[in-house]
Amino acid sequence: MFIALLAFGVTPAAATFHLMMIREVYPGSVANPEAQYVELQMWQSGQNHVGGHVLRSYDAAGNVTGVDTFPSDVPSGANQSTLLLATPQAEAQFGVVADTSLAPGLSPSGGAVCWEAIDCVSWGNFSGEATSPTGSPAAAGGIPDGMALRRSIARGCPTLLDPEDDHDSSAADFEVVFPRPRPNSVPPTETACAAEGPGGGENPSGQNPPQTFLRKKPPKRTSDRTPTFRFAADETGVRFECRLDQKRFRPCRSPFTAPKLSLGRHRFQVRARDSEGKVDPTPASYRFRVVS
Repeated sequence: MFIALLAFGVTPAAATFHLMMIREVYPGSVANPEAQYVELQMWQSGQNHVGGHVLRSYDAAGNVTGVDTFPSDVPSGANQSTLLLATPQAEAQFGVVADTSLAPGLSPSGGAVCWEAIDCVSWGNFSGEATSPTGSPAAAGGIPDGMALRRSIARGCPTLLDPEDDHDSSAADFEVVFPRPRPNSVPPTETACAAEGPGGGENPSGQNPPQTFLRKKPPKRTSDRTPTFRFAADETGVRFECRLDQKRFRPCRSPFTAPKLSLGRHRFQVRARDSEGKVDPTPASYRFRVVS
């Protein structure tokens, strides 16, 4: 997936694109299939010389479905900075401004993307060839609806992306996560850490309050008077608390099926609480109407 800089016969410089890896891939969802993005990440400063360089997308058989070229360099070349290629639908869905556009050529069931011939990742039922090795595809059953693939760095504490985080195996290097696109304009948040600890995810327990996400919810207008909700958090080992309308938060589990609701407007909220008692300050919330 990552070809060493020496293979190009150059050494690190103030302006290069060779020391970059694919960090995150989002192939869209059933509700918004063209909301797609790919995020690249530099592991060394000065890697913002991307003008004229290409990201290619592939279908499961290895046919090229998109060729996207950076029209110019990006302004931030700081260590660990990211670059975002996204469709207009993804920009609207996630409220971000991409660094360059992306053709909507990704399929959740299987495919691959490659940054030049430097780094590639494949997923699902991909069986074709890419411009550099991808090994076993990540998310063998396909990327679940509404989820993304993100390169794993260290577990248990914030850390820096580096070449050792690539093993030429997509299955080993990427995991299914909630999408969190980060363009070049957003400062990096990664920091070095002395050792790895327990946990697993972007927000290991003991760092920040957990974040809660709704994974399944009823339509905005539904005749189901006992709708079911599914939810998750960005760290493991959490407990959940739910509430309907103006009732108090009470312990709950996913999936949560509401008691029989009256006709009219309702609001469901859920928040995660970690093992240290930190609570998500912004519970996941959803408003809907029960109709006859």
